[in-house]
This record gives sequence, C-alpha cells and structure tokens, in this order.
Amino acid sequence: MRTEHLVMPEDHMEELYSSRNVLVRFVHQKRLKALARRIPLRGATILDAGCGEGQLIECMHRRAPENSYHGSDITAVALEKARKRCTYAKFHRMDLAAMKFPDATFDVIVCTEVIEHIYEYRSVLNEFIRLLKPNGILLLTFPNEPLWTLARFLLGRRPIKVPDHVNSFTPRRMRREVPLRSSFFVGLPLRLPFFMSLNAMMEFRKRSVPAPQQSRTSGHP
Repeated sequence: MRTEHLVMPEDHMEELYSSRNVLVRFVHQKRLKALARRIPLRGATILDAGCGEGQLIECMHRRAPENSYHGSDITAVALEKARKRCTYAKFHRMDLAAMKFPDATFDVIVCTEVIEHIYEYRSVLNEFIRLLKPNGILLLTFPNEPLWTLARFLLGRRPIKVPDHVNSFTPRRMRREVPLRSSFFVGLPLRLPFFMSLNAMMEFRKRSVPAPQQSRTSGHP
C-alpha cells in the first residue's frame, strides 16, 4: 500500500481528539461515540482497521468490554501509543490491503477516516470482505470533502484541502464500491443529510452462507 503521499504526523489523531478547539473536539468525539453504539455488546471479535493511537478501541471497550479487540495500522509510533492506551487489545502492524489474518476472522470491522487516504482502496475493501464472518458488519466513515474544505477555509487552516486525501466519497458512490448490503447510514455529527454533514457513517453486512439444499428423492411423499 502506498504511503509516500501521507503528510500528517503519525500521531496526529491525538491532537484532534484532545483539541483545544471545542468544535474540532466535538466532531471527532461524536464520531467515536456513534461508531461505538453500532457494535455488539458482547461476544464479538472486532478489528479497528487503521486504528491510529487506539482512541476508537478505547471508546468501544468502554461501552462493550466483553468483546475481543484488535487494531491494525502501518505506523509504529501510533501503534506504540495504542498498546499503552489499550492493554486489553491486540495490535498488529500490517498493510490494510494484505492483512495476515485467516478468512472470516472478525464479526465487525471498523475503518474510520482512513479510506480517503488510500490509493488502493478497492483492494482494502476486498480484504475487509475476506476477513468478515458471514453476517459480519463493516462500519465505514469518510469525510464530506467539499464541506471539510469549506470548514478548513473558515478556520484559517492551510492548505485548504487536506493534502493526503486522495479519494472523495459520497454515500451513493460507497454503495457502488462495497459489494455488501448497505444496512445503515447517518450523517455526522448532527444526523443531517450528507450534503449538510461533515462526515458519513455507513454500515454494510456480509450475507450468511446459504444452507445447502437437500436433494429430493422420488418415490416418497
């Protein structure tokens, strides 16, 4: 997976979740809590793909401590902080397009504010599908790029466009890209339509394996 275009510091999410700017902090904390509300309360094996410093795993564990949590990322600095933050979770340094887990490992895969950074996003989505169990849940969030660009302009951030966002998604496009059943959508942070939201959260479900049909035998009722 290409990484040469990534320009943000390896631990930059820490600054966002604890930002002195109340609005920035609210937007990112709201996203974590919205994702945590979508996971099962117990008995699930959950992967945070692109886990960064572990803030989402911490939030999910606080709500549902009986699940098993894994995080994967390509940045060593972020993973070191994640291991210190979430001693109950397992962390793996892996390329999201080629993760070294067996097929059908996870009940839930969460990938938040990551897919827009990845040139090879289709390979990553296919890897998620491979790793999901039947009836498994894929949770994705991604930014509304035009609105984020406007927000950065109003906040005086430079450059106005986030330089390492190499993809721009809408809910309609994401439904075309993910070959799973779309089961939930919400605009974040205020549950507004996507064009008025800074981010989208979408849930997809992997179909269960159909049961084998019993063969019919003649001569019996």
